[in-house]
Amino acid sequence: MAPLHLVGEPMSWAESKPHLREIRRRGVAQFIALYRSVEHAVGRELLWGDEIEYHLMRLDGEPADAARTVKLSLRAPELLDKLVESEGTDPSRYDGCAWHAEYGRWMVEATPREPFGSYATEMLRVERSMRLRRQRLLSMLEPNEIIPTVPTFPLMGVGDFAHPPAPTMGPVARSESVPDDVINPHPRMRTLTANIRERRGDGTVEVRVPLFRDICTPEFKSPPPPPYEAPPTAH
Repeated sequence: MAPLHLVGEPMSWAESKPHLREIRRRGVAQFIALYRSVEHAVGRELLWGDEIEYHLMRLDGEPADAARTVKLSLRAPELLDKLVESEGTDPSRYDGCAWHAEYGRWMVEATPREPFGSYATEMLRVERSMRLRRQRLLSMLEPNEIIPTVPTFPLMGVGDFAHPPAPTMGPVARSESVPDDVINPHPRMRTLTANIRERRGDGTVEVRVPLFRDICTPEFKSPPPPPYEAPPTAH
């Protein structure tokens, strides 16, 4: 995710429509200028890196409680501020971490502070960097929090799945399942969400997945068809 500290106020979909042609023109011009600045570059050092997105979650209930569950913890902005502040006191240039906001209010993105170089020995720094990022994150968590790296949260949109809880059908996403509070509070993220919805009409974005039809789906249960009877054989 690109840095979110840039100064500016994002436009709504209605405000941006008159400027779309100019935005496209400038985007193409910028690409051409960047391409021309490097098209003859030869022998530059290969720099590379990685990024990891962590999901901040909260365990609700005691370990022996059968009703124990996991929820998204919506305090990633608070956690991010502490991580960035503590990183400023780290004297190490090459083994530091860089912390970035993400779309979700429960998400934290981490990268190495400096890119890796082109020597084979740089490969040995990758795992050490990943361990360092996780250690620093774990040091900031509350006792009932975890920070796994998973592609998605299975309970997203299912009942009371976030902490603190918030009502759905907010003015930004107008979602029947997901509250606006799960979106990063940065204006860019909320405007992005609202603009996607407004481009498709003023209602909600339809993303329901059809129920899989099988014998265990209550919505599709019906009396079984009568047994097959072969037609009488003609003589």
